[in-house]
Amino acid sequence: MNTSSDVLIIGAGAAGLIAARELSIAGMRVLVVEARDRIGGRILTHLTPDYPVELGAEFVHGRPPEIGHLVQEACLELAEIEWNVKRRKGNRWLDGGDLMSGVDRLLEKLPSDQPDQSFQDFIDRSDSNPEIKEMALRFVEGFHAADPRRIGVHSLIRSNAADERVDADHQYRFAQGYEGLVKTIANGINWRSCELRLSTEVKQVQWKRGQSQLKTASGEELRAPRCLVAVPLGVLKAGGIRFDPALPEKEKALQGLEMGPVIRASLCFRDKFWEAESPFRKLSFLFTDDPRFPTWWTSHPLPFPIITGWASGHYARGLSQLKAEQVIDCALQSLANIFALEVERLRRDLQAGFTHDWPADPFSCGAYSYAVMGGSDAGRELGAPVAGTLFFAGEATDSDGQNGTVHGAIASGLRAAKEILAADQRR
Repeated sequence: MNTSSDVLIIGAGAAGLIAARELSIAGMRVLVVEARDRIGGRILTHLTPDYPVELGAEFVHGRPPEIGHLVQEACLELAEIEWNVKRRKGNRWLDGGDLMSGVDRLLEKLPSDQPDQSFQDFIDRSDSNPEIKEMALRFVEGFHAADPRRIGVHSLIRSNAADERVDADHQYRFAQGYEGLVKTIANGINWRSCELRLSTEVKQVQWKRGQSQLKTASGEELRAPRCLVAVPLGVLKAGGIRFDPALPEKEKALQGLEMGPVIRASLCFRDKFWEAESPFRKLSFLFTDDPRFPTWWTSHPLPFPIITGWASGHYARGLSQLKAEQVIDCALQSLANIFALEVERLRRDLQAGFTHDWPADPFSCGAYSYAVMGGSDAGRELGAPVAGTLFFAGEATDSDGQNGTVHGAIASGLRAAKEILAADQRR
C-alpha cells in the first residue's frame, strides 16, 4: 500500500503529465498511474525508420501558448500547413477553398443570443446555399467528430472564438512527430519527487475530504490526500472508474458531453503518387463523397509519402470493430476510387499502413469530446474540484472552446495543478 504521495494522478496523457510536472517542480510528491504501457494518451506517434506516423493527435491548431512555450523550450520543429484544398464531387475535381469560405461565413451566423439548439436544427432553419449547408454538416462531423443532431450551437460559438484567439487559421504539425511534445513535458518533471507506474489500471476511487484511495485492477491500493483524475471523457462515461461515494454532480456533467468516434488510416507509399498530376502538387486536404473515408490529407509540406484517411462520426461507426488490416484495405479501396486508380497498383506501392480504433480502445473509448445541446458549461462542471480532494483535468473539462485539442488538455492540467497547490496551502 502506498502512503508516501501527496497527490495521485490517474492518467499520463498531456493533462496528467503537465500537472505532474508543475506539482513535482513545486515539491509535491506525485504518483502517476497510467493504464497503458506508455505515456502520451491520445498522442500516439509510430516511428518508422524513415519518418513519424501519427495515429492520434496530429495538428497544432494556431499558436496556443501552452504548446508554444514547450516548443521553444525543446527547440521542436513545427511545419506550417500550406492550404491547397481539393474537393471531389462525383467524377469532378473542384477547388475546395471557396466552399470552405462559405462554411466559415455560415458558422459566423451561429446565434449566441438565442437558447441553445443543435447544429442540425440551425442548418435546417438556414437559408444558405444547400451545398454550403451540406459541407457545414460534414465539417462539424469531421472536424469536431460530433453528431450534428446533438452538438450544441453555443459550444461551437465558443470553439470558433477560441480558434480566433490562437489564430487557428494557421495549422502546424511536428516535423519529428507529436511524441516530441510528450517527451518535452516528461523531461521537465522532477523525477526525484514523482513516480510513474505504467500498465496500472484504476478501477475505483474511494474518497472523503482530505483522503483518496485508488484500487487498481490488480487489487493494489494507493493512497494520498488528493487525487487528480485525468482520463478521457469516454472512460468516465463508460463507468471505467467507479467513485465511492458517488459524484452526482459529475454524472450530470457527463450527460452534457459526448465522445466523438474517429478511425484514421495512414497509408505510407513509395512516393507521393498523387503529385504526378499538377492539380495535386502541394496538396494538403481532400474532401470527397467517399462513403467510408470522406476526408484525406497529406504530410505536405513535409516530404513524407503519407496520405491519411479520416473517418469520424457515423463513418467511424461503419468501420468500428474491423481488424486493422481490414481498415487499411478499406482505405486503399477508397483511395483507388477517389483517384480512379487500380487498387492493386496502390497495394504494390504501399510500404506500410497504420490505424488505431479509438472508439474500441478501452482506455479512451473515443477520440475527443464535444458538448451536446444545453451542455456548453458541462466541461467546467466536470472540471470543478470536489471537497479540496478530487480534481479533474483533460480536454473534456474545458468549456472555453479548447476541448478536443492538445493545448486544451495542457491548459486543463495547468489549471488543475494550480487548484491542487492552492488547496495544499489552505490545509
